[in-house]
Order: sequence, then structure tokens, then C-alpha cells
Amino acid sequence: MKKVFISVLAGLMISAQLLAVSVKDVCGQFNGDLNIGGKAYPNRAVYLLPGTVDNSVTFVLPDFIYNAGKLGNIVLPNIPMSESGQLTLNKATLYLDSISERATITIVNDLKDGDVVYNSIVTATEAQVVLQIAAQSLKEDIYVLFQGKAADQANYALVNGGFEGDWVESEPQGWHSFNSATGGYVDYIRNDYQFIQSDMVRPGSKGVHSALLSSTMALGIAANGNCTNGQINAGSKTPDDPERNYNFSDPANEGFNTPFNGRPDSVVFWAKYLPADRDYTKDDNQARLNVVITTNARYQDPEKDNNFADVRIGAATLNYSATSDFSWQRLTVPFNYETANLDKEPAYILTTFTTNKTPGGGTSYTDTTGGIFNKVKVNVLDTVYLDDVELIYNKSLQQFSLDGEALSFDRHIATVEDDYCDDCAKFAAVGNGVSSQTFIGFDADQRCIFIYVIADDYAQSRAYNLYRVDFADSDIKNPEPIDNPDEAIDNVSVQTVRFEKVMVNGQLLLRSGNVIYNLMGVRLQ
Repeated sequence: MKKVFISVLAGLMISAQLLAVSVKDVCGQFNGDLNIGGKAYPNRAVYLLPGTVDNSVTFVLPDFIYNAGKLGNIVLPNIPMSESGQLTLNKATLYLDSISERATITIVNDLKDGDVVYNSIVTATEAQVVLQIAAQSLKEDIYVLFQGKAADQANYALVNGGFEGDWVESEPQGWHSFNSATGGYVDYIRNDYQFIQSDMVRPGSKGVHSALLSSTMALGIAANGNCTNGQINAGSKTPDDPERNYNFSDPANEGFNTPFNGRPDSVVFWAKYLPADRDYTKDDNQARLNVVITTNARYQDPEKDNNFADVRIGAATLNYSATSDFSWQRLTVPFNYETANLDKEPAYILTTFTTNKTPGGGTSYTDTTGGIFNKVKVNVLDTVYLDDVELIYNKSLQQFSLDGEALSFDRHIATVEDDYCDDCAKFAAVGNGVSSQTFIGFDADQRCIFIYVIADDYAQSRAYNLYRVDFADSDIKNPEPIDNPDEAIDNVSVQTVRFEKVMVNGQLLLRSGNVIYNLMGVRLQ
């Protein structure tokens, strides 16, 4: 056999003599190099998803490119996997986007290339897959070798959103307040009661703690309760001085920044807000959340004169009032992404909770308790309990169509009257999330189509959505519904989706995966 791969990629070899692995072990994202007919394509990503058949995986190679032509996604559903992690697929028929006819793909084992033999085998840490692709429009079969390692755990979630664990010097893991603040005014506002751990948790919580944030009095001035996953700079006794009073994130400020790689759709949190005067109708009595995703640069909240417009990728901001009975409430805040920064990569996330939307605002007052001979003056302050802060990544289908006509799903299953895959190019899928990616797999054995929807947080949420289209000539009768497969998947991450500018019918638009926006950031498709 002629030499089909270049030797530089032969460094990663996986022995077939391995301990038993399961689908749970091997599924995730692998980053590595592609070799296509002797040409290297570095830094590519491959996904392995749990199959819908026992002891099987689904192989996804996004954006397959050959001879400068984009041929589309390679999706091979339900590949049998042995206990040693060896993959076997004798032949699969697949429609590639830019080829007018179907391609035939085989997963190859025991492929000899000179003195080296390649197997298609995966483990929890490494993946090696050999594909043979044949199509009428191709002059000869293409051999594709992927060799990669499980992606390092990237950052797509907030650290310790439940405020659990031990608090060190009145601060939980991942969060900071005035006790670790910097700035010339900090000695006047440090205390051990403004940010404390509480045993009062939100309804239905699986945790045992929340955070209690309170305003405080310093030199006769009300200071908002303030906690952040960055660091507080307290440089002035004037509360609304953005030059000296702010929260900030700085890549050089290790321990007081939160590395982050995702593009979430919203942030959800629980709050129990108690303004000091217990007037939930007053507009001034509003607490605040502000979450800002930034580039690899310094950022501060509040900003001054919009000096950080080129750093701010997206933000989720909410001023919220107490409920009428001062109970817990679950609040959802959407992220708005900056149109001018859509092509920039997220690097950090700065989250700020305060007891009032206005610096130095709130309704603190002094009260007197005790009897005639032991009167005590106390400060009544704004307080807010916080629990279970979570970033949400949408991962459902917004639209799935056949030849431009939308298909509706009943319990994640749709049926069409056509025979199996007469013209697969007519199928199109769009996810409903900023970072959602859709992959369509054509399964000739089950005579159906699978649509996989994943988002940036696949590594940490361990969840995706799976939809199926059955055809009139399908051999499967009364299929079981497929809802949110939730295989436990460890030590993987998902490729960050890049935004790119595209021309559609002469109009300049923005695209993230399959999602199209206009230049104002309004979603069009």
C-alpha cells in the first residue's frame, strides 16, 4: 500500500491491549491533528457522543475540508465499540454538503502505512480514528487519520455558584468582598459581617448554604453590600466615584480573576432581597447583578466613559426588587453581546452582586432596641441572600427543515412521508443558543436521521439534545422518545464558536455556527 500518512503524526499510537472502557469513559471532545492523504491539518476537534444503541458512540468531525473545499460535517451515528475501545464501522453512506452525491465512509482498523499499523481506537484520554472516504466525484479514496487527546477542562461555568464549602476570612471559594479589597479607603470598610455564609437556602436547593450580603455604614456613609469573583477597589469615601471605587478583573491579578471561555445565553440565580425599610414598591429599593464577559484584558465595573468598549464581549445586567412577601425568587437574565466584539474570544468573566443598584444607595437607618436602662442603637441595613448562580447555554432546536419546510417534533421525534434520505442536502438545522452547534447524522441501519445539538458547556453540563426523524419506509415502529441524553462525561471541553462576518444576498451579516444575526446583534435565523 502506498504511504497515506506523513510520519510526523505517527507519534500518538494507542495499543489495542487496554483495560476495558465504557461509552461513558470515552465520550467528549478530543483535540489533535488531521492527516488527509498526506497533508496535515493541525488543531482540529472531534466529538464523541453516546450512541442510541448499546455500546456505541457517535463520531463527529465538524467542517471537514479537502483540497480547500469545505465538504461539511462528518457524522457517523452508532458506531459499535468493543470493551477495549476499538471502533468498527464497515460502511456508512453519508451526504457531504458540497458533494452532489453521497459519500461512502469506512472506519478502518489494522491499516498498514510503511512499518506502522493504525487502529481506530479510543480511550478516556486519547483517540485515533482512521476513515476511508469514497465518492464518485473524488478521483481516488481519501484516507483520513485523526490523532488527538482529550481536551483539557475549559471554563464554562461560574466557580462555586452555590456559595458552599468553607469560607476563609469571610469569603467562599471563588468570591471576594471588602475583606480582600484593595484601595486607600479599604481600612474603613473591612468587617466580618457584610458578606457571610448562611444556612438559609433557596427552595429545592441541593446545597446547605447560601451567601448573605449586607450594606454597611462607614464614617457615616452607607456602603452597598458588594461581592464579586474579581476584586474590589475601594479608593474613595464618595460611593459613586468610578475612578476609585469599582470591581475589577485583571489577567495579572491571579486569584482575583475568573478565566472563562464560553458564550452563555443567560444567567440564572436565586435571591431573597430585604430592603431595610421593607418597601418593595420603591424604585430606589433595587438590588443589582452585573455579569460581564471580557477579552484577555483588564476590565472594571462600573466603567468610566466607556473606556472598556473593546474589552466587553457580552453582559447580563439586572436591577431587581423584593417580592411582596420578601421570599426567594428565581431570576433569569439574558446576555447581550457586543456586535463589534463578536469575533473576539472570551477569556474572563466578572460577576458583581450589590445590595443596591446605586452606589451609596439603599435605605439603611438607625433604630433603638432594649429597655430604659439598656438602650442600644443598631443599624438596619439592606440585605440580600444569594444562592445557586448558574450560566445557561441553550441547546435545543430552533428550526429543522426539509427543503425549506419546517418539521415539527413530537417528544423529539418527527416522521416524514418521503423515503429515507432521497436528498439529504435539503435538511437544515438551527440551534436556539448563541453557542449551540447542530450536527445531522444519517443512520442507514435504523433508517432515520439524528440531529445532535450541543453548546459550549457540553463538558460541564454533560447534556445535549437529540432529535430523530423517521421516514415512511423506516423499519422502526413506535420508537421510544429520546430526551436529553445525560451520559456522565469527564475531562472534556467544547470548541468555542467563533463569530464571523458573512455576505447573504448582498447584505453583511454575522454568523455564529448556524445562527445568523444582523449587525445590531438581532437574531435573524
